[in-house]
Amino acid sequence: MIGGARAMDMVPTVRVKRYAQWSIRSKLMTCLVLLALTTLAVTGTVAYIKNRKALADQTFNQLTGITRTRRAQIEVYYQTIHNHVATLSSDQMFVDGMRDFLRAYNKMNKAPLRAAVLEGVHADYRDNFYPEMQQLNMARNTYQAYLPVTPAAIQLQYLYVVKNPYPKDRREELVDAGDGSEYSAVHRKYHKAFRNIVKKFGYYDLYLIDYETGLQVYDVAKRRDFATSLTVGPYANSNLAKLVAKCRSTNNRDAVFFSGFAPYEASQGEPTQYVASPIFDGDRPIGVFALQLSTQAINKVMTGNRGWVRDGLGQSGESLLVGPDHLARSDIREYLENPEVYMAQLKDAGASDETLKRIRTFQTTILQLPLDLPSVNYALEGKQGTRIGINERKLETWLVSYTPVDIEGLHWAMICRVSALEAFQPIRELKWIFSGWGVLLLMLTTLAAWLVARQMLRPINALVDAAEKVAAGDLTARVDWHSNDELGTLAETFNSMTKSIREKTAIIEEKNRENENLLLNILPGEIAARLKSGEQEIADAFADVTVLFGDIVGFTALSSNTSAVDIVEMLNGLFSRFDDLAQNLGIEKIKTIGDCYMAVCGLPKPCLDHTAQMARMALQMMDVTSEYSKKRGIPLQLRIGINSGPVVAGVIGATKFIYDLWGDTVNLASRMESTGVPGAVQVTRAVYEQLQGRFEFRFRGVVQVKGKGEIETWLLQSELSRVEVPNENQNSWIISRGQFPAPIRDNLSDQRDSSD
Repeated sequence: MIGGARAMDMVPTVRVKRYAQWSIRSKLMTCLVLLALTTLAVTGTVAYIKNRKALADQTFNQLTGITRTRRAQIEVYYQTIHNHVATLSSDQMFVDGMRDFLRAYNKMNKAPLRAAVLEGVHADYRDNFYPEMQQLNMARNTYQAYLPVTPAAIQLQYLYVVKNPYPKDRREELVDAGDGSEYSAVHRKYHKAFRNIVKKFGYYDLYLIDYETGLQVYDVAKRRDFATSLTVGPYANSNLAKLVAKCRSTNNRDAVFFSGFAPYEASQGEPTQYVASPIFDGDRPIGVFALQLSTQAINKVMTGNRGWVRDGLGQSGESLLVGPDHLARSDIREYLENPEVYMAQLKDAGASDETLKRIRTFQTTILQLPLDLPSVNYALEGKQGTRIGINERKLETWLVSYTPVDIEGLHWAMICRVSALEAFQPIRELKWIFSGWGVLLLMLTTLAAWLVARQMLRPINALVDAAEKVAAGDLTARVDWHSNDELGTLAETFNSMTKSIREKTAIIEEKNRENENLLLNILPGEIAARLKSGEQEIADAFADVTVLFGDIVGFTALSSNTSAVDIVEMLNGLFSRFDDLAQNLGIEKIKTIGDCYMAVCGLPKPCLDHTAQMARMALQMMDVTSEYSKKRGIPLQLRIGINSGPVVAGVIGATKFIYDLWGDTVNLASRMESTGVPGAVQVTRAVYEQLQGRFEFRFRGVVQVKGKGEIETWLLQSELSRVEVPNENQNSWIISRGQFPAPIRDNLSDQRDSSD
């Protein structure tokens, strides 16, 4: 019980302490701000909910009205086409034209076909049409699959397609092929009138098709299906062929049939839609009259002739027709307004390169992009209504109105939509208004609290600010508050405390710098850092480094005749120059023992060209020694040994650290020095093989090395500027910079077996 009572007593104590930590300014500001924000939040939320619902209802009503208007316009458009086709198919000009073209076609079909004509058509399909189909990934197995089979079709395609002087998008401008045939005469008689109908009423193409055979005896645009068959061949399963089959199966002269949208191979996969009606000569059907509808005309209806803003759809709204395959039958607004930006967005959304290529080729999104949306599904099910949903790229929320469209045997869906971001723009503006009032109220509240507490809290805030600066590391912070009260005394005490801390900190930092410099003089920087981080046992294996040992020749005899001070001064002056060379070349000095200098390249920092760097170090050491010898008037010579290979490196000692190397590579480098030639650099085969061709070497021969037996060695002379062809002796080279200097030749016979 006692423990429980104590625990309960502690709870209010903790709460009071936390509340006591608040400043007076914070308490006052918190109360005023919470009151103002609560009032604003309640009124703003109520206003937002009501206005958003009202705006959504208004937008849905507007979209529904536009949807009904567009559906009515589409129905009127297709009814107008229906009546126009029924009228034209019974017009005497088309009856006569069908009869004349069919007679001329059959006559040409019986005429002999020249080999040049056949080859010309083959070449055009092989070199032009088929590669284009391959680029769109729509090509059949061979180009022969697209070739016309009747002599008349081959002859007519040769005259009006292959040899047409106009570009392929203007082939209809050719009125007479100039071959003197009856077909060209008939073509000259009717073509201008038929072409004017296509242009005047906004169609894409006009066809006359034989009722009995399904042969296209005439069309305006002169594409790849010109004069070919719609019953056999590549176009037998096209939407145009299916439409012609319907016309051939009816006896109703007033029948009009519409096809759905489908890619047409003759147009290289471009989306096409057709309308057709039979042609009767008296009571006998003689042909089929067909028109290819223009997608631009449908877009004109669905976009209100691009009057989206005028029709109340704003900057983002649009109306779309969608087929039962969930592919668009009208173009998307974003594409029509800015094709390149829309294509970039499609690519970012994951659209395939093939889809993007087709859109660019056909310059339309019709039949290219799936619109698998719930609103489309509802409309295809015969439902109509409104909903909020995301767009096809799942990037944005839209308000959508949808309705089914059933006209001329076509079952489509129509949606009218606008971006929720745009539709609810007034709501966002309202939010900004409330946010502005909230910010203003917060500013007024803060200002009032600040004015009330300003005089009372100034000295305390100054002390708090100074304490925070000290906590952040700024020991120069002072409290500039001068008064005779307790706060003035506290300010003076604080300033004295920071002054004392600064002085002690300066002393500590100076000692740390001295310790750091001392450690870096003993160990490499990387190793010193690892020791400082707490790593206690440092031992690393390195697969390939280069080790150098240098020794002053005759140092024992020299030191016996020289004072200790001069010896130390001489060694210090020479080895200091060696240290400068090592630092400039990225080489790590390991230690000096008496007159012996040891260095390594390739550790602890890796060096890809460590062998060459060490060779340069050795050559420069020779030069420095020669220069230093002349300067001091003392006969000094170095004997240097170099070897490359794996080593183990680590730190030895607990109080007096030393960084050292071990392994056969180190031992052999030492032997190269001890058995070397005074004034020369002796290297092993490992060094020679890595540097041959880049440095000048002389094969010294075989030396006896303790523990290793006979070892082949080379003497390094200089770094080469170029290397000539090697001579017959594979162990020597003809060097562009000459042979050994005389001192080295004289010393070759003075080979030593041990260090001086």
